[in-house]
Amino acid sequence: MNMVIPNEGKLLLLAWAIRDDTAFAGGYFVGLFSNNYTPVNSSVLADFTPASFVGYSVVVLARLDFAPPVILSNVAYITSSVTPIYDCTGGAPETVYGWFMADATLTKVVAAQRFDVPRVMSPGTEEALDPFRIALKTFT
Repeated sequence: MNMVIPNEGKLLLLAWAIRDDTAFAGGYFVGLFSNNYTPVNSSVLADFTPASFVGYSVVVLARLDFAPPVILSNVAYITSSVTPIYDCTGGAPETVYGWFMADATLTKVVAAQRFDVPRVMSPGTEEALDPFRIALKTFT
C-alpha cells in the first residue's frame, strides 16, 4: 500500500518546514555548487563544493521571504519573493552544476537541484534562480 500526503497536508508540511517554524528563525543560505554532483536522498552539505568565481557569494533568504505554499497539479510549491542572483565579475570561468539551500548554521542541506545543463560563469555572466521555489509531492 502506498502512503499519500494529501494536498492540504503538503501545504501544511511545506509551510511548517520552510516558512512558519519559529524555532528555526535563522533563515537560509542559497548557493551554487561547482562539483559535478547529482543530489540524492542521502546528500549532506559536505557533498556540495560551493562556487568560487570572482563576485560569488551565497544569498541569504529569511523565512518570511517565502510566500505561503500553493498546490499546482498535486504538488505543493513554496516560492521566495527574493530571487537569488549570482554575478561573475572577473577572473577565470567556472562551471556550476546546480544550487543548494542550507540552514543558517551551514550544517544541513535543506534542498538542492542540479541544472539540466551546467552553467559556465565567466566574467559578465549572471545566473538568476527565478523563480526560486521548493516542491513537495507524493511519490507513488
